[in-house]
Amino acid sequence: MNPVSELIIGPSYLARGFGLLTAPGLRRYVILPVLVNVVLIVALMGLLGWQLNDWLNAWLAGLPTWLAWLEDVLWWLGMIISTLAFCYFFTLLANLIASPFNGMLSARVEKLHTGHEPNSGMSIAGEMWDGLIGELRRLRYYASRAALLGLVSLVLLFIPVANLAIAPLWFVFGAFMLAFEYLDQPMANRGLPFDAKMQRLYARGWRHLGFGSVVTLATALPLANLVVMPAAVIGATLLYMETDYPLIDVKTGHDSR
Repeated sequence: MNPVSELIIGPSYLARGFGLLTAPGLRRYVILPVLVNVVLIVALMGLLGWQLNDWLNAWLAGLPTWLAWLEDVLWWLGMIISTLAFCYFFTLLANLIASPFNGMLSARVEKLHTGHEPNSGMSIAGEMWDGLIGELRRLRYYASRAALLGLVSLVLLFIPVANLAIAPLWFVFGAFMLAFEYLDQPMANRGLPFDAKMQRLYARGWRHLGFGSVVTLATALPLANLVVMPAAVIGATLLYMETDYPLIDVKTGHDSR
């Protein structure tokens, strides 16, 4: 399948996730993530949201005189990048708090889909330790790529026209990492090592980018973001299972690769 078709398919999984939010057996795992989202949105908006414009103006006020011609461009770039960063930070924090419930929600989706829950082959303590190590590796991966993209952005900032690519580059990067964040739930439930997760993530990179992009945009919507997290967990679980099918044994629910 060509990249455009793959990119278009990705967003449909979030729509399917929304459609299953009230499915029997899933509702109890949806309520708590929604409550977590409500609390975080109120807290973060109170802490960061209302101050964003003042922070941007204060930052631009400190620009040297020879960069004054870039003020309007930099304000919009700052607004876009800050909004994307807010969406990603909000999602990362919400997922971290609700991670145990998201894992159970993902497992329940698989049971509805195949009749079997995934088995990581590890004890509860082993799963917790593996989850911690996996989270640290994912953060290290994110930080190293973000630092590299930051350097590229700094160079592009001083190149007219080319600096317009900064916001799209950060959007693509953030969308891909959000896709990883949610796809990690079904993969972690199977006890997959980090390298195997990355292999699967890149195998259908365009499809995952399409999914992560629509999740990023939905997270930025004031009301939709209340239920984006559980819908994205459900959608990512379906995406993982259907993308890797028939590598998933429908009789046991185990990943055969």
